[in-house]
Amino acid sequence: MGRVIASEFVTLDGVMEAPGHDQHRDGKNAWALQHATEDQQRFKVEELFEAGALLLGRLTYQIFAAFWPTAPKDEGFADRMNSIPKYVVSRSLKEATWNNTTIIDTPPAEAIAKLKRDASGDIMLYGSADLLNALTRTDIIDEYRIMVFPVLLGSGKRLFKDASDTTHLGLVDTRTFESGVTMLTYRPADPAPSSRYVETFAWTGEHMRSWQAAQDAERVLATILFTDIVRSTERAAAIGDQRWRRLLDQHDEVVRTEVERFRGRLVKSTGDGILATFDAPTRALRCAFALIDALGDIGLGIRSAIHTGEIEIRDDDVGGIGVHIAARALAQSADREVVVTRTVRELATGTDLAFGSLGSVSLRGVPGEWELFTVSVG
Repeated sequence: MGRVIASEFVTLDGVMEAPGHDQHRDGKNAWALQHATEDQQRFKVEELFEAGALLLGRLTYQIFAAFWPTAPKDEGFADRMNSIPKYVVSRSLKEATWNNTTIIDTPPAEAIAKLKRDASGDIMLYGSADLLNALTRTDIIDEYRIMVFPVLLGSGKRLFKDASDTTHLGLVDTRTFESGVTMLTYRPADPAPSSRYVETFAWTGEHMRSWQAAQDAERVLATILFTDIVRSTERAAAIGDQRWRRLLDQHDEVVRTEVERFRGRLVKSTGDGILATFDAPTRALRCAFALIDALGDIGLGIRSAIHTGEIEIRDDDVGGIGVHIAARALAQSADREVVVTRTVRELATGTDLAFGSLGSVSLRGVPGEWELFTVSVG
């Protein structure tokens, strides 16, 4: 039986995107190559030759497949990359042209568990952050080798998503290379660790009241709008990375225009969508409808969710349970659909607004049942 080992490059601020010459939205690529040293390269060569197969997500596969077939023949690394069995997890990839590649288009956890049972060597997972995050929620990954590079990139895709569940790991090895790159090797920890300091430094009721008093000064009532591009992965695969990035730039311009038009505040991009706040739920609703129409004109479908509640002002960001509720409600929305909580339903005005009940649902991480509605314009 083989092991699945996630071997990853990451910056000090958690970015894994474009460690080589592949594209970065802000042009901040090749940060890992800039710190590469001979001892680090020897380790990667040994790691690859000891592996029995590679496991990749679609995007990492396409980056590798574009480079390695014609890459420089250095220490046999390229030859090994081209000859080793490769498994790419993708429902949108129709054909794998890179030598010795098999497409996994079924639920990955089950397929990869079977690969582990049948494997005679370790299966290395390189890059592929989305696949890594999906597998971290299962018992599939046996070891994490995280090479931390001494650079703060400031932007780019993070290795682990903000919404990841808590996963406890145990440190089993460390190694520092000549460049200052440090490799941290972890394995899943079971059970979760415990310490007497959890109780020693537990907050009392007085601590909580003091903290809440300080936080209350930064709390405001606001309406939160989340959007998300529907089927973004499939669309990106269909049109290619360059066209997709140009389409995302158009998306961002449309979003800025419409949020400003309805007097909202664009807080941040969430990857394939946005988080914005408004001083009234009706403005948020009108903005959501405008975004659906305007983005539809450029070929993008979105889903939206809106909640009105208290939020915490955090410099240029916002947080708190109100934001969390809106984010979870987004999962209940579909293409060209706006989903809102009962609070929005009761506060929104407009005779042309029609609300349809979705019933009461549980929102992950939010206590109680929440009544949700779809909204349309009559």
